[in-house]
Amino acid sequence: MPYGQAKEILEYAREFHRKAGAYYQKLSCQTQSARVKLLLDYLVRHEKHLEKTLSDYEQSIATKALNSWYQFSQDQRTFQPLDSLSYSEEMTVDEIIKSGTTIDNCLIASYKGMADTATSAEIREIFENLLAMEEQEKHVKARIALGINDM
Repeated sequence: MPYGQAKEILEYAREFHRKAGAYYQKLSCQTQSARVKLLLDYLVRHEKHLEKTLSDYEQSIATKALNSWYQFSQDQRTFQPLDSLSYSEEMTVDEIIKSGTTIDNCLIASYKGMADTATSAEIREIFENLLAMEEQEKHVKARIALGINDM
């Protein structure tokens, strides 16, 4: 089983949000649909917000907890590469919502796996907080996406 520090996992999650934002930006530049572009532009901003939120959260955590070593299995760190998501210039709002849900579920599964196997209360709390944040953000994103879809 590989080892890593909690701060490395947070850095990886920030990078994941940065890549998700770039993924949505690429789609936004390619689409011809005003509704799809509206949704994608929102998702770009949303991913930037989450990336900054993780950075701010990391600043609020005790250095000792961030530097704690953490043992995890590869299947617990399920931040799947975004390259596996297919996209085209003609994606619909529903297809983008499905893609966004895949991204959200990936992070939720990762944080849940890390929280479930944490060896200390401090580490468990970090990943439980991230899990709660990601679940809440998934619901917010879904409501906004459905609102755009109903336009």
